Amino acid sequence: MKITTRIKNAFLFSLLAFILISSSLFISPMNVAFSAAGDPPAITISSPAADAMINTGKVVISGTYTDDNVQQMSELLFTAYDQGVEISNSDNTPAEWIFGNNETSKTWTFTKSLKEGSHNFSVEIKEKSDLPEPITATASISFTVSNRPFISSAGIIQDGKERIGEDLTRVPQDAKIKITIIDDNPMNQFVSKIESTGVPYNPIKVTAGTTSIIGSSSITKNSNQSEKYTYEITFTPTSPLALNTTYLVYVDSAIMDDLDNPINTKFFKFTTKSDLDETENPHGHYALNTNMCAACHSTHLGMNNSLEGGSYQVTFNDKLKADPSQNYCMACHDGTLNAPIINQMEKAYHHNNPAEYSQTGTNNLKQAESCTSCHNPHLEWSEQNQNILKDHYVYTHKDEDRNSNGLTSLVVDSAETSCDTCHGDTSIYDQNKYPGIYEVLKYNKSFTAEGTITAKVLDKNPDRTVQTVSDYSLCLRCHNAAKKTIDPTMADIETYYADSSSGHNFTLPEGKQTQDDGSPLNGPIPCAECHDTHGSDNIKLLRNQLGNAETSNKFTMSGKDWTASSERQFCTKCHNGSTTIYGRIGKLDQTVSEGHDPAKPKGQQACSTCHSASFDPAKPESIDKAFLEAAHAPKTGVDRSAP
Repeated sequence: MKITTRIKNAFLFSLLAFILISSSLFISPMNVAFSAAGDPPAITISSPAADAMINTGKVVISGTYTDDNVQQMSELLFTAYDQGVEISNSDNTPAEWIFGNNETSKTWTFTKSLKEGSHNFSVEIKEKSDLPEPITATASISFTVSNRPFISSAGIIQDGKERIGEDLTRVPQDAKIKITIIDDNPMNQFVSKIESTGVPYNPIKVTAGTTSIIGSSSITKNSNQSEKYTYEITFTPTSPLALNTTYLVYVDSAIMDDLDNPINTKFFKFTTKSDLDETENPHGHYALNTNMCAACHSTHLGMNNSLEGGSYQVTFNDKLKADPSQNYCMACHDGTLNAPIINQMEKAYHHNNPAEYSQTGTNNLKQAESCTSCHNPHLEWSEQNQNILKDHYVYTHKDEDRNSNGLTSLVVDSAETSCDTCHGDTSIYDQNKYPGIYEVLKYNKSFTAEGTITAKVLDKNPDRTVQTVSDYSLCLRCHNAAKKTIDPTMADIETYYADSSSGHNFTLPEGKQTQDDGSPLNGPIPCAECHDTHGSDNIKLLRNQLGNAETSNKFTMSGKDWTASSERQFCTKCHNGSTTIYGRIGKLDQTVSEGHDPAKPKGQQACSTCHSASFDPAKPESIDKAFLEAAHAPKTGVDRSAP
C-alpha cells in the first residue's frame, strides 16, 4: 500500500513538473516575442539643418520617430540634452513638446529658449519598461544661436530735438525720421551700403497712403557699448511733409548684419501738424472763447443730452444732413478744413457701424459718441497724450463709505460711473479729501506695450475682480464680459487676453528683459497687430498689412462672410515660416499635421477647428466663437473636426 502511494505521489509530482516546464516553454517565448515584436525605436532630426545659424532665441527643433513596440504615447519618454546636460523631458515639461501622427510618419517638435552661442543638441527616445536596460534611440545635431539686430527706438527729429515714441502727432513739415538699431555683431556691410556714392539706399521707407516719400538716409555708428553695436539712421525727406497727414514708417526687412542675421523689423506712424497757431487745446480754450463751444454744442439744436450734433453754423448742419454717417467730428476731420485727416476713414468698414454687418441695420452708430467713446475733445494736448485719448479717475473710497449713497464698491472708475452720480456738490473736486489716480486709456503698440495681466475691480462687485491688460484699456474698456452682458453683440476679448495659456501670450525669453526684437512685451500681443482703429477694407477692422514689413502680399477679403478660406489666409500671413513679430517666427509645418496641408481635406478647414477649445463639430455655429478664441488665445492644435 505504501509503495503504491509513493508511486502515485511520484507520478503526480512528475505531472506537475511537466505542466510547469511546458508552461514556461509556451508562455515565456510569447512574452519575449512581444517585447521584440517590432523594430526598436528610432528618432531623427529634420529641422534645423546641421550647423545652422538660428537667429531667434526661441529655438524650434523637430523630427520624426518610430516605435512598433508601444501602443500609447505614455509608454515613451523623450528627453532633450544640450552639451550633454538634460534640459527637458516630455514628462516633466510637456508644454515644450508637441507630437503628431499623420499618414506617413510620427512627428515630434521641441521648443525652448536657448542662449546665444554654439549648441550640441541631442534628443533621446526611450521605452518605459521594467527591463534592466530600457530600449533607447538618440539623434544629435549642432547649431549656433545668433541674435538678430533689432530696432531699439524710433521717432522724429524736430528743431534739433528728438521725439521718441509711436503715434506721434503735431509733427512739423520739416521733421526728420530717426531709428536706432542694436546688434551683437558688427554691421559694416550695412553701413557701407548707406554711405556708398553709387545707387542711393534708404533703409527707412515712409509712405502716405500709396505715395512713397522721397529722401536720403545717413548713418552714425556709436562705440561698442556693453558688447553691443549701435547704429542711428536718419531719413531726411527731400520735400516738406504734407499738413494734416498720417505717415507710416517701415524699416527694410532685408537689412542684415555681417553674419547675415536679418533684422527684426517694426513699424510706426505719425501725423503732421495743422496750419494753425499751436495751442495746448486743439479744440480751443472754451473758458476764454465761448463761441468755440458752439462748434460742437447747441443750446436749442442739440440732438442728445450733451447738446451735441446740432450747430448754428449752416455748413456744419449741411454736412450732417447730407450724410448722416458723417458725425460732427468729421465735419472738420475729413480733410476739407484745417484739421488732421482721420486715417482710414475712407475705407469700407468702420468701428461700431452695424450697417456694414447687417442687411437690415441702420447706419446710426458712427455719430458723436462714436468718437468720444475713445477721445476727450476737451483735453489739452500733451506729449503723454498726443491723441487726446479719454481720461478718467480711479478713486478708492474709505471703508466707512461703503453702502452710503448707493456705493457698493470702494473702488470706482469715473469712466464707468460718473462721480456726480452720487456726489451733487463740489467736494469731489477736492483731491485732498478724495484722492484719485489719474489715468488715460491706453492703446500701446510694439515699442511700449508690456502686456502685463493685472486685476481689475468690477464696479458693484466689491468682492470680485477680473483680469485685464491695462496697456490695451482703450479697447478692453468695451470688449469685456461685463459689456457683453449688456450688449450680446459685443466681443469679450478681455477674457481671452487674460488666458496665460494662449499661444499669443508672448512671455519674455528665459533670462531676458526684452523680446528678441527689443520689445518690452511680456503678455498678449497688442490689438493693433491685427486691427486698424478707424477703418479698414476688411471686416472686423482687420489690417491688410500684417507683420511689420511692408509687402505686396496683403490680406484682402471681399464680402461680409467669414469663411474657412479667409481664416486660413488671415492666419498664414504671419504663420508662414518667415514673418517675424516680437522676434518670433510664426510656424506652419505641414509635416506636423495634415490639417496644415492644403492638399488634404482637413487642410481646407478653418484654423479654429483645431486651435480652439470652443469648436464642436456637432454644432457648426460654434465656429464663430472658435475663431474669436483662436485669433486671441489660440491653443495647441487638437483635431476636433468631424470624422
